[in-house]
Amino acid sequence: MKRYLRDKLPKASSITGNKYLRFLTPWLGHPRLWHMHRRSVALGVAVGLVTGLIPGPVQMLLAVLIAIPLRANVIVACATTLYTNPFTFIPLYILAYTIGALVTGEPVGNVMPPDFSVPWLEFWKVVPLMFDWIVSLGRTLLIGLALQCTIFAVGGYVVTMILWRCIVSGMWRRRKLKRQH
Repeated sequence: MKRYLRDKLPKASSITGNKYLRFLTPWLGHPRLWHMHRRSVALGVAVGLVTGLIPGPVQMLLAVLIAIPLRANVIVACATTLYTNPFTFIPLYILAYTIGALVTGEPVGNVMPPDFSVPWLEFWKVVPLMFDWIVSLGRTLLIGLALQCTIFAVGGYVVTMILWRCIVSGMWRRRKLKRQH
């Protein structure tokens, strides 16, 4: 699987070799940003889980901008932001509000989003409604989002490190058994 991913995923040389992206070489040229190493992948998962909760279309851009100085895997960071989508965004924000309400001691009021009954051709009208809904949840939502981001990042990092270790240990055992037979 790792070999398959290594062959299919872009490499730092694809950035440095492209005449339109060559100016990004000082930032995106570091090999650790593209290498499938357990720490860089786990850090990429953590970065993606945090930036995935940011509303709007800037999630992947922020994932890359945060992954670069941390030397996290850029591709994994971008891919992990995709856990938020139009179907999961509202439940995740309701969960964040609930967490914030538990911490601040505020009663959990009506956190349901407003009625988004707009035709698909006028989908842009949903953005201001969504923004107003998020602002109306206020400080409780911000505290909940901060805690949720922290829990997601730490959990994602730890789970990735454990899964990576289990997979590698299993491969070592299979190789050892194969050599014995």
